[in-house]
Amino acid sequence: MDEILAEIYEIVEAYQSGQYKDLYEGHRKLSCNMLFLAREQVEANQRHNAAYYNSKEKTNAGKEREADKLVPELYLCRKIMDAAKGVSIAMSIELKMN
Repeated sequence: MDEILAEIYEIVEAYQSGQYKDLYEGHRKLSCNMLFLAREQVEANQRHNAAYYNSKEKTNAGKEREADKLVPELYLCRKIMDAAKGVSIAMSIELKMN
């Protein structure tokens, strides 16, 4: 997952700096990495669910907190995916304008 995130950050930094020369390639790589990150999110969700259901906590809130602590990458994947969607849309608009 670290490699996926590193490539996403690299693409976003290049786009943010105004490097539009390889915008098609950057958009393609971003889209592919979003798919790979989605796969990581599914796996993290499965681990989160397992942690939740195997928790010894008595309340649902306690089980949720414990699962969140054991699988913090689920939250990370959600937030990065949301932000990457916005960048992908912006890149698409830039491509259409050119």
